[in-house]
Amino acid sequence: MRASGTRLLVRAQAAGPARTDIDGTDLFAPAGALAWLGGQPPSAPRADHHLGIAVSAILTGAPSGGTGGGGWTPPPGATR
Repeated sequence: MRASGTRLLVRAQAAGPARTDIDGTDLFAPAGALAWLGGQPPSAPRADHHLGIAVSAILTGAPSGGTGGGGWTPPPGATR
């Protein structure tokens, strides 16, 4: 999973939408935090918002602080 995520990151960096100052290890730090946070009952209702914050930190064209209004939306069928 880590290797696949790193390959996707490298492809996104080559294509332009991902920051070039991060690597696979940097990518998995917020992913692990989001997985943990999503399991915490008080945070579960805001899981989409938390994902948007993480995505906006990785993808250069993502909206800041959330999933709406800037063009990035979770893919169809995405689940928490």
